[in-house]
Amino acid sequence: MKQHFLPPTVNLHTLAACNYRCGFCFAGFANAGRARIPQPELHEILSQLASAPQAPGSGPRKATFAGGEPLLSPSATKDIQFASSLGLITSLVTNGSLLTDSMLESLAPHLNWLTLSIDSPNDETNRRIGRASHGSALTTRDYLARIHRAQALGIQVKINTVVNRANLLEDFGPLIREARPTRWKLFQTTRIEEENGLHHSRWMVTDDEFRQFVARHESLAGDSTILVPETQAEIYGTYAMIAPNGCFYDNSGGTYLYSQPITQVGIESAWAHIDFSIERFLQRKGNYDFVTGQDRPEAHPRRTASQA
Repeated sequence: MKQHFLPPTVNLHTLAACNYRCGFCFAGFANAGRARIPQPELHEILSQLASAPQAPGSGPRKATFAGGEPLLSPSATKDIQFASSLGLITSLVTNGSLLTDSMLESLAPHLNWLTLSIDSPNDETNRRIGRASHGSALTTRDYLARIHRAQALGIQVKINTVVNRANLLEDFGPLIREARPTRWKLFQTTRIEEENGLHHSRWMVTDDEFRQFVARHESLAGDSTILVPETQAEIYGTYAMIAPNGCFYDNSGGTYLYSQPITQVGIESAWAHIDFSIERFLQRKGNYDFVTGQDRPEAHPRRTASQA
């Protein structure tokens, strides 16, 4: 059954372009028909998002800027500032390669969350994955410098890691202990037919392998870091996402199905076409406190990897 309300967080994939070529990537938007949301349209979508009705008792809505690599957009900083001016909680998901100190300083008054995609503490593994540009990959020292600078500026830090065949046996302990992100999200490699279907078997890990990876790292969860694992099954149908064509898109069937354009039909009408489960969204801890980063008490309990 379709939900009347948009969920409290929406991911805006503002462009498809990326300077990395990760082998398991499912955000190339091969069938979207457009590679970028023009800035006037993006700002109209943000305005509609900020004014869309919310469930009773909801806090501020979060707008997450993603890609592709969102910092390839020359207007990324201004777009985040605009979203913040609308009262939206702002989040940026980036590979970090284009993130400079000066950019962080200009973003600090407007950016609530910096999410760094870090798939390995080993630069050779990152090159193997394709998380590199012209053969150059960020090192652990590079990542930590960006993280610590953001934290010093008062920006909450989250790390996203895709657990895949290349990093399955690696130890992220030293990196996470030094980084101390507020949240560390672990994704199982996820298959989207037209995006990575041809090569997914090269990178995929089984449910058991994913649970074992999570179990090996559960001791890193504590007062400073919340560990959030998500299996492929938990990812399908539990995200509100806008593609570079300005449409919501639905991944619940392992492929991308697009709504009508938001600026043509309105954000609520476009959302009505999307298969989304609010129950499963809550179960995967999607509705955490966007100010503090802590889980909300209404989030459904879930078994840990060691209990599964």
